Amino acid sequence: MKLEAFVERLKTHDLRRDKSRIIEDLRQLAKNRALLSDHLYATIQRDGFDTRSRLYNAYGFVLHRNDSFSLRLNFWAPAGTADEKETFIYNLNHSHDFEIYAVGYSGDGYTTVTREILDDLPLQKNKRPRLGKARRLKLGPGQVLYMPALKEIHRQIPPMSMSASLSLLVHPQHWLKLDEAWCFDKDYRPLYPGVATQEVALFTDTVSLLNTG
Repeated sequence: MKLEAFVERLKTHDLRRDKSRIIEDLRQLAKNRALLSDHLYATIQRDGFDTRSRLYNAYGFVLHRNDSFSLRLNFWAPAGTADEKETFIYNLNHSHDFEIYAVGYSGDGYTTVTREILDDLPLQKNKRPRLGKARRLKLGPGQVLYMPALKEIHRQIPPMSMSASLSLLVHPQHWLKLDEAWCFDKDYRPLYPGVATQEVALFTDTVSLLNTG
């Protein structure tokens, strides 16, 4: 599936309800081996080599963004040092304030450990919430991870080889916001809000660069 076709299909889906359709479309998109090369070619054709117009960060490229959702191609490297682990946010328990779908694209894929938050929101700093049992998933090619906003805690374990994943982020409806995204310690006590909201802020900041001249 081409990126343009994927975007048009998503526009016909109910992003809050059509989970199975979204997952199937994401799997089909992940079969496209030319996503990054097509993206880079189109970006250079449109913007030349002006880095202010690039939607990327240390480990991923934003392939598409609109008011409702973002699609990004993330790269996950094996990590041997503390700096590498920090760059990729490995082994950090955290939640997200947006829905996320991720599918393995290449490599063996990182492993994620997720636990459902069973308590009502909002969370309180240093007060450990009741949690469901830990679930593990290795995000190899074709494997799909889904996490609803605010109700899942997860951490990522580095892959054995360089890997990539496609992630669809459904932007939060702030007028329905019940809590913030949080970082947690190894015992799942909330430490501070912010890591996941910083990811969303990345898109806002980078898009704003497109309007500067």
